[in-house]
Amino acid sequence: MMKLDVWDRFQNLFQSIENQLAEELRKKSDLGLSEFRTLRSLVQQPDHEMRMLDLAELLHLTQSSTTRLVERLEKRKFVYRDSCPSDGRGKYCVLTEDGKTYIETAIPEFENSIERILKSSFEEKYARSLIRELGQLAST
Repeated sequence: MMKLDVWDRFQNLFQSIENQLAEELRKKSDLGLSEFRTLRSLVQQPDHEMRMLDLAELLHLTQSSTTRLVERLEKRKFVYRDSCPSDGRGKYCVLTEDGKTYIETAIPEFENSIERILKSSFEEKYARSLIRELGQLAST
C-alpha cells in the first residue's frame, strides 16, 4: 500500500472521530470544538487569559475567525476581552468565573466522550490495520 493511501486513511479516521466529538459536544453544550478548546486553554493558563494572537495560533485560526469565536463566548458570558496593559493595541481573552465553572464541568464529560468514541472507533478492523500500517511507516 502506498504511503499516501495510508495517510489518507489516517486523515479519514481522524476526521470521523473529530466529527463525532463535535456533534456530541454540540448536543450537550451547544459549543463547537474550537470554543471548547478556547475555554480549556484559558483555564490552563495561570491568569486564565491569553493574547488573542496567541489564541489564534493555538487554534490554527485566522485573527478574524478567532474574534468571531470569542464574540460567541462573550455572549454566553464565558469570556471577555481586555486591553494589554503594556500595549494598548494588544487584546487579551480572559476567562470569567462562569466560563471557568462551565469548562471544569465540561472537561470530564468530554473526556468520557473521547474515551467512548475512540474505543468504538479503534475496535473496528479497519482502524486496527491502519494502526499497524502507521507503525510500519514510522519504522521505515
